[in-house]
Amino acid sequence: MASPTGRKKSNTFVWAVLGLLVISLTGFGVRQIGSSGGQAVAKVGDESIEANDYARLLSNQLRSLSAQFGTNLTMEQALSFGIDRNVLSQALVTAALDNEDARIGLSVGDTQVQKNLLTTPGFQGLSGKFDQGAYKEALRRANISPAHYDTIIRKNAARSMLQVAVGGGVQSNDTFALALYTFVGETRNLRWAKIDETLLPEPVRAPNDAEIGAQYQATPGAYTSLETRKITYAEMTPENLVDKIAVDEAALKQLYDDQTTRFHIPARRIVDRLVYPSDEAAKTAFAALLDGTKSFEDLVTARGLTLNDVDLGEVTQDQLGSPAAAEAVFLLNEPGFAGPVETDLGPAVFRVNAVLDAQDTPFEDAKAELQGEYVADRARRQIDDSIGHINDLLAGGATLEEIATQTDMRVSAIDVTTATEDGIAAHEEFRQAASAAVKGDFPKVVTLADGGIFALRLDAIVAPALKPLAEVKDQVIDDWKAAETRKILLELAATAKAQLDAGTDFEVAALTPKNEANIQRQSVIEAAPGAMVTEAFTLENGQTAIVSDDLGIVIVKVTDIRPFDEKDPKNVAAVQTLNRQISNQIGTDIFAAFAASVQEQAGVTINQSVINAVHAQIR
Repeated sequence: MASPTGRKKSNTFVWAVLGLLVISLTGFGVRQIGSSGGQAVAKVGDESIEANDYARLLSNQLRSLSAQFGTNLTMEQALSFGIDRNVLSQALVTAALDNEDARIGLSVGDTQVQKNLLTTPGFQGLSGKFDQGAYKEALRRANISPAHYDTIIRKNAARSMLQVAVGGGVQSNDTFALALYTFVGETRNLRWAKIDETLLPEPVRAPNDAEIGAQYQATPGAYTSLETRKITYAEMTPENLVDKIAVDEAALKQLYDDQTTRFHIPARRIVDRLVYPSDEAAKTAFAALLDGTKSFEDLVTARGLTLNDVDLGEVTQDQLGSPAAAEAVFLLNEPGFAGPVETDLGPAVFRVNAVLDAQDTPFEDAKAELQGEYVADRARRQIDDSIGHINDLLAGGATLEEIATQTDMRVSAIDVTTATEDGIAAHEEFRQAASAAVKGDFPKVVTLADGGIFALRLDAIVAPALKPLAEVKDQVIDDWKAAETRKILLELAATAKAQLDAGTDFEVAALTPKNEANIQRQSVIEAAPGAMVTEAFTLENGQTAIVSDDLGIVIVKVTDIRPFDEKDPKNVAAVQTLNRQISNQIGTDIFAAFAASVQEQAGVTINQSVINAVHAQIR
């Protein structure tokens, strides 16, 4: 046996363990596990997880995910996605709880078992009552004996009682929920106006020489050049090699023939599949569907399922599995119903939601696209093949310029700063290499994401330097005007605010206001500073504030405050709902901690060889 696992922490417990519903009991191609059938894949305390039960859980999860993705997941894909680990983790939690139930003697009687059987949707006929035939057929298909299913029901019921006992009694009072709603539910009405250049009595004048000099000296960082790295580089790109690559017509035709699924897309249907436990039940359901007595949604609900459970997505004839199902579904040339027909899962009724015709692209139509791909691929291969030779030349002391004369590399120069993102500097790989380069280092070949390569040499580093005033004078003048404009606008805003605070209207203060109603804390007002709403919620009714950022300067006034009405019936219901959610979450967290604790205390062992055997036998 393998070593114990660590503690499993989870906020969600999946109680559909071992397939209590008939549709879950139906296998995903799982057979009765052979030599490992009587062995356990894991053990928690005295509770074992049998190989067949683990196989059923895993195959059900594969079936469910395959339906969601619209394609049949393979076991290899399941392993790469970690689906097996998730299933095993869930099974370990369940086993730990079963072990705890047994330890404390928690169980249910025959009456509860019978009630569960009679009310399981998967075992009910169209009348809504328990159907003995459906029950036996479901268990037969799932390779579960009535006695074993009886045990499943008892354990599931005991786990539910344990969950209620541990976390079900948690009740949060309304204080937290009410506080949240009081905060986020408050609304305000606002009036606000921009303070912009349209309010200036005249354009801002040009600065004099003294003011230009003062601006230049006050903000030298704005006029200082960035560190510049002077780089010489040699590059080889697929685009540069395109004209040198001959196109082989036979190779293009072979590429075309090798991609049948790309250029010859078969007919497809978007399909729902509803499986029944018996032919009689399927025929009765289909008849009700055709005569309009029941809708497809009604039939799905009657089976205790959702539309997501029966959605197969986009399928071809081969993907339907059953020849009879493929024939029935693809006979339809428009949306409609097909069936009932026998499938691997039992008799089924199909709904075709859309018909997608086959798509064939002739070779001549695909030729230009294939030629581009062929040339690009050959260019990348040629570049890959040349890397070793170029590295040998570099190691032998050849310069980039010398390499360019012996290979297809092209030499260029570029000045690189932290702001350079054009040309070859558009590649992150080049920017990183240029930033890390040290003068005197030997160049080395670096591969680009697009298949190209380069090697670079750092020729010099030009340190940051304050640019001469004569060189940046126009920028200095623009900066002074911007700062002066902002200063004047803030003074105008202060004057306007004083008028508003004294009771003057926006219009009298020569402002053009906008009105916003029922604004919440998370509201976003277009063209207004992002901080305006936040600032408005710090004000009392009637108060004003000046808010500014890169979008400009505004004055905002609160004209009405509407607190969250905790007595409104809708709000009372909202608080109660949130309170229940908080209570449930606290209960779930408590139960998660409890489950992790009992699992750790009981001890866990895993038999990886049996697990591997199960994986090998699931199709």
